[in-house]
Amino acid sequence: KAVVSTQSTGYVLVGCCLGDVYLQGPRGSNNRLNEQGRERNNGNRLFDSQNNNRGGYNQGNLYYYTGSTLTLEWTNQHSCGNVNNHCELVFQYMCGDLVRDGTTTNTIPERLSKCDKYECNTDMEYGMHEDWDYYQECDHRVRNKGLYTADQKMKEHATSTRQNNNANRRGYECAEERGYYPYWHPTPWRD
Repeated sequence: KAVVSTQSTGYVLVGCCLGDVYLQGPRGSNNRLNEQGRERNNGNRLFDSQNNNRGGYNQGNLYYYTGSTLTLEWTNQHSCGNVNNHCELVFQYMCGDLVRDGTTTNTIPERLSKCDKYECNTDMEYGMHEDWDYYQECDHRVRNKGLYTADQKMKEHATSTRQNNNANRRGYECAEERGYYPYWHPTPWRD
């Protein structure tokens, strides 16, 4: 997912699934926040972008207002529009008062005891898209064993996929939901 967060009454996130896309406008994060150099500090901060360390923009706060028009501009990393392939882009977004960029490039903790007042969903220090409860449901749900896994040794839960077989955590993202569209469980993302 290429994701950008914006602020109005709540936050809006726009994402693209199943492809390597660089979001140009509005400025996309690629897990970046306010790094001083060109490389991102933490590729696991919010989500698995599958982009290189220099994709995205150090964005700061972007404000949009209800009723305004948001123009999207992106670059596909791989070919589209060629007679030898077929591309479909599905833009997804998320709204919520607790969706945020945060103030640190550290990954939001999995252990509640490491967050302010033992509540990571409201600890504004950390960036957050999906919330802690969503990640816990994913982490405890048995993965879809009908999916192609190649020769990967998979773990049992939906946090383990063919491209993330060791279930590395990236924010509170559910790896199975990120990797397969359309997803068959409830998700906070909207098409």
